[in-house]
Order: sequence, then structure tokens, then C-alpha cells
Amino acid sequence: MAEPEPETKSKSAFADTRTTIKSLLAAVGIGLAIGFVAACIKASREVDMRATYLGLDGLWWPIITVALSVVAAGVTIAVLRPRRRTVVVIFGIVAVCGGVFRSLVRIDSFYGNMIPRLAWRWQPSAESEFDRYRSSVVPGEPPSIDTAAPEVKLTATERDHAGFLGQHRDGTVAGVRLEPNWVLHPPRELWRHPIGTGWAGFAVMDEAAITMEQRGDQEAIVCYNLHTGTELWSHEEKVRFVDGHGDGPRTTPTISDGNVYCFGATGVLTCLDGVSGKRIWRRDTLEDPQKSNLEWGMSGSPLLVAGQVIVTPGGGSGRAIMSFRVEDGSPVWSHGDDAAAYASPAMVELAGTQQLLSFNGVGLRGYDDRGHELWIHPWVTQGELQRVNVAQPIVVSPAGFDSKLAGYVVVSSGYDEGAALLKVEQSGGRWSVSEVWKSRNLKAKMSNFVVRDQFIYGLDNGIMTCLSLQDGKKLWKGGRYGHGQILLVDDMVLVQAESGEVILVEATPDEHRELGRFAALPGKTWNHAALAGNILVVRNDGEAAAYELALRTTPMH
Repeated sequence: MAEPEPETKSKSAFADTRTTIKSLLAAVGIGLAIGFVAACIKASREVDMRATYLGLDGLWWPIITVALSVVAAGVTIAVLRPRRRTVVVIFGIVAVCGGVFRSLVRIDSFYGNMIPRLAWRWQPSAESEFDRYRSSVVPGEPPSIDTAAPEVKLTATERDHAGFLGQHRDGTVAGVRLEPNWVLHPPRELWRHPIGTGWAGFAVMDEAAITMEQRGDQEAIVCYNLHTGTELWSHEEKVRFVDGHGDGPRTTPTISDGNVYCFGATGVLTCLDGVSGKRIWRRDTLEDPQKSNLEWGMSGSPLLVAGQVIVTPGGGSGRAIMSFRVEDGSPVWSHGDDAAAYASPAMVELAGTQQLLSFNGVGLRGYDDRGHELWIHPWVTQGELQRVNVAQPIVVSPAGFDSKLAGYVVVSSGYDEGAALLKVEQSGGRWSVSEVWKSRNLKAKMSNFVVRDQFIYGLDNGIMTCLSLQDGKKLWKGGRYGHGQILLVDDMVLVQAESGEVILVEATPDEHRELGRFAALPGKTWNHAALAGNILVVRNDGEAAAYELALRTTPMH
């Protein structure tokens, strides 16, 4: 047999070398991919990195997908070695598609799971829609002010929803029995119109529905007629809190004795005359809002107790909890250096003692009625920098537990933290706190939860969940409502879904049972709803509406 020609040998050797190089490059690529995954797993165990990736929430998997796609593309190019022209064409097509997408679509904000909220670039923003609405209602005059409307009286009634989460700040609406059949008795819309941006809720007393809005560079406190939606008065402060999730105020006003108390996103505490909307006094509670404010703004609604208005701005310098006289806003006391979080202060009774509760950035803290620290249960969520404790703690009475010498509180937060039943007791003048149980089955990230009988109902990362109060065990889970808000109305849970829909869910430990739903608002809704009697007032960062809900006269079963 004749020997191969030298040229043939050369080609064969070159092919073998090329194959070897490809194999080596493939091995290197696979090694890099494995190393990347291993590095991610190792980093995920570190506290700071864990806080970071938990904060990404639903955005985590798209980021991982993109990162792995880039690695895969690099390995493919290295192994297959396509022609340079082919690579340029492919990357050119990708760049053009990306540019077209960016020219057509904008990111308005983010949903509760951190997925971007997209809109067409030509679609008007909520603020521009509101500006157009205001200018069209009464051209040439102060927009939408009803000068012929009856005077606001703010006479307290049994049906009032005069502050954050109702009378006891536990999300329970007493004395109302809603008709569950919304097919035969559908909610009746009373009014609907654009509203200034922000995540504040409504406080309702008598015929007044009061909220906070961002109107351009003005943070506004606005009073509407409950049944018509007509603006009755507004008070504005030149301040604007800016945030990628949506600008504007975050808290619910508190109505008490004819006055309205509001806590702005930058720590401005304001008292207004509820009839006229005129300012009575104003206080700045943060030393420097640029440095000591929370990342997502002040979110704790003001609490009225015994002639004092109490807020929890945090930020050090004895500002963990602060009290001001309702008459003139003069300081009464100020204590503690705990960092702030996003829950609101509440006055409760624990172990036979009246206490102020603050679910702050350090954990759940108990104070006496003068703001002196009694006890602390550490509960830091999503790292030292974020401290995202949001859901309102609820005092409970578990069956079979001794509630004479001890008090019990349920807390919950998101970012994989979960929920816990805490036992608070006093012995020999010293307070102590211990966990009765802890469960990861209820992670209330941005929503409150409610308790009925011996069962807890809440949104576990957006999915309705029922837990046993006795041991924290999950009884059922169902209904994807996003990061919305809930109220307990007799034997039903009224859900304001993140999508803007309102849903009725039966408060039963047997199973998830949805009774009815309707589209109350369009778009992302994080604001807390208010139920005053059978009038439901809802809003988001662009629109507000009120609905009359039918009442039932007979038991559901």
C-alpha cells in the first residue's frame, strides 16, 4: 500500500489538532459553567448574598437564565468556531431586536415579585392621566373641588374605617355580613376616577374618605366624598419621595376627634382640621430624610393614643418611637435607636399590660405607654440593610394556652423568613419572649394577615394560605392573588389582589373556597382597601373607586 502524500498527512494532523482544541475548549467551557454554578451555590450560603438573591424574588430565575445563556453562547462559539460574519449577523439581529423592544416598551415599576411592570412608551402614565382628569373637571378653577358639597362633619359612626387596618389594626371589620353571591348581588360601582400616585390607603369617617397622593412635586392629603368621589378639600406639602417601585406617600391617614393625622414618605407628620383641610401643625421626624429614611420610604401609619400621636421613624438618635401632643404637635417623649421597618405601631394588651408594639428593623419590640423598652424579639428580614418587616403583628389567644400570665403574638414576613407564634410574659419584673412555634408556611412579604377563631389566613408569597394557630401547621394553600392586601369580614376574607381584582374567600380551615370576584381596579394594586359598612373604597397608584356591596341577612350555611 502506498504511503499517504505529505500534504494528506499535514491535513490529517491539522484536523486532529483542531479536534483536540475543540475538545479542550469544550472541557474549559463546561468547567467554567460548573464553576459558575458552584460559586452561586457557595455564595447563596452567605448572609449578604442570601439577602440579595431573596430580594430579587421572581427576577432571580430570569437573571440565572440570561447568565447561563451567555455562558452557553460563549461555549458554542468557542467549540463550533462559526465564521466571523455569522457571529456579527447574529449579534446584530439580537441588538436590533433589543433596541426595537426598548423603543416600544418602558418599565413603569415592578410587581411584588420584582418582575418588571411594562407599558407601551406611547401609553400615558398614571400621573399624566390624573393631570388630564383634574384639568377637565372644572376648567380654569381648582380641579374637581365641589364647592356645593355638604360640609365635612367627621361625626364618628359604627361603620367607620378611620385608620390603618380598622379599629384595632388587625385587619378585622366588625358588624358587617357581606352577601357572598356576587352573581345575583353584584357590587355596584358608586364612582371611579384617576388619582394621584402613591401607595397610601383610605381612612373613612362619616361621609369623608381621606387618603394621601403625589401630585407633581406636592405630597397631598385629600378628602373625597365617600358616595360620590368628589374632592372636598386638599392640603399639599412640597415634597416628593422617589422610588423605582412607585413614587409618593405610603401610609394610611388616621382620623380622630375631627382631625386628620398623616405621616408622609419622608417622615413629615401633619395634623389637619378634618372639616376644612387646614393645617394645624407639622413636624419633621427624621433628622435627614436623605440619609436616615428607609429605602422604600416611611410606611408606618400614625397611631392615636390618649391625646398623643405616635410614629416610628427610626434612624437612631432616640427616634425609634416618638410621641407628639395632638393639640400642637409638641414632643412628649422619644426613645430607642432601633432601625425602622414598614409596619405600623399599635397599642395592645399583653399579659394584662397595655403596651405599644413596633415591628421594626430589629424585630418585634414592646414598649410601655411612655415609650420605654420592655422586651425585644429579634427578627431581621432580608439582611441588615433592608430590614423588610411589613405585616402587622396580631395579638391572639390560642385555645388551651394560659393567657393570664402570658400574652401571645403572631408575626410574619417574607424573603423566606416565615411566621411565628411568640409568647410574651413577665416574671419578677422582667419580661421575656419565646417562640411557641415557627413555620415557613406563611411568608407575608408585603401583605398583612388575619386571624379568625383558631386559624390564620394570609398570603404566602402571593398564595392564600391557612395555618393552625396552635402549631403553625398548614391546613390548605390555594388562590394566587399576588402581593395584595386582605381584610377579615365576619366569616369571609376580602382580598384586594395585586391585579386589582377583589375576591371573597370563605374563612374556613377545611379548604380554599372562593366565593366571588370582580375587577375593581386595573393594574398593580398594593394599597390597603377600606370597608366602611358596606362601602368598599379601593385605590392604586393611578385610580380610586368605591363600590356598594350587598349585605346578607341569613347565615351562609
